[in-house]
Amino acid sequence: MEGIPAHIERALDAARTAPSHGNAQPWRFAVDGETISFSIDHERDTSPDGTMARIGIGAAIECACVSAARMGATVRFQAPREGALVTLSITGPKRLPDPDLARTRRITNRRIYDARPLDDATLRVLRDATAARDRAQTQWFGRERVRALGPLFEQADALFFSISRLRERQVFGIRFDVKDREEVSYGLSVGSLELSSGERATLMGLRKPLDPRVAAGELKKMGARARRLMESASGVCIITTVGSDPMAEVDVGRAVQRAWMVLTQRGLAAQPMTTMMSLSIAAADAGADADPRIGGLLTAFRGVFPNVPQDTRIAFLMRFGWAEAPSCRVGRLPLEESLQRTP
Repeated sequence: MEGIPAHIERALDAARTAPSHGNAQPWRFAVDGETISFSIDHERDTSPDGTMARIGIGAAIECACVSAARMGATVRFQAPREGALVTLSITGPKRLPDPDLARTRRITNRRIYDARPLDDATLRVLRDATAARDRAQTQWFGRERVRALGPLFEQADALFFSISRLRERQVFGIRFDVKDREEVSYGLSVGSLELSSGERATLMGLRKPLDPRVAAGELKKMGARARRLMESASGVCIITTVGSDPMAEVDVGRAVQRAWMVLTQRGLAAQPMTTMMSLSIAAADAGADADPRIGGLLTAFRGVFPNVPQDTRIAFLMRFGWAEAPSCRVGRLPLEESLQRTP
């Protein structure tokens, strides 16, 4: 790409493949020589407080840093430039290797998994490969926690889709304008959701204001699907952090990417389950006006993880297990559309 060093372009090409909530790709990359500044693209960011965007940018930064390490380059973090969330430099590359195959294979798999128990050897590998770093800690749990989470996520999804602003934001990112299996460069194709014909019809109906005469049944269907997804998993991975500093969420995003890469390398399928986190954000945003059901649900959710210190928050949860390959995958926008050149 004209004017951008080849190794910087390689790092940014890796960054743009990072996972993001709803495949919104809420990042902007500003390049000045060998320095990259990462900022939130507020037009693409669909999260009410930027939480999901910061996690996505953290995953993008991790992709860039891993790419730099493969090139033998040095990464140095700097004071963020004006308007940026993170600024770093990548210098002294020794080679330009082909893209990491595990990163290019990484994908969200929304199929029902086979509920195979997690063996001790795999659990040890997962834990050993994701030691705590910065302000994020990765923890792994097997089928016992999955069974406890199933009913809670059933309630969470039904409640989530009953709240109009949350439902509208979720449905907004789904690409009903393309064929089910068509690869899209942003957002989620309907095919990538792995829905049955009945579930697809339900989702289509959620684009409109809920009819009170049928709402309970539609919400029950969404909750039942979430429970099936969770209870089919072999285990769950949670990322915890401390405090509300935006950089803590960047660290969470980096931990998410590391955990997902380890799962991909082991041949395991993975899917973020973000409803509980979204309800927590919505409750904090609404304050005293929050739906009273959310508080009890979040308390029950924390009760599934009694060993997680109370002064930490669960910032991300991902189910994982063994499954058939997804029916299709979503793409990414060209690098040029996320690039912001400095004067």
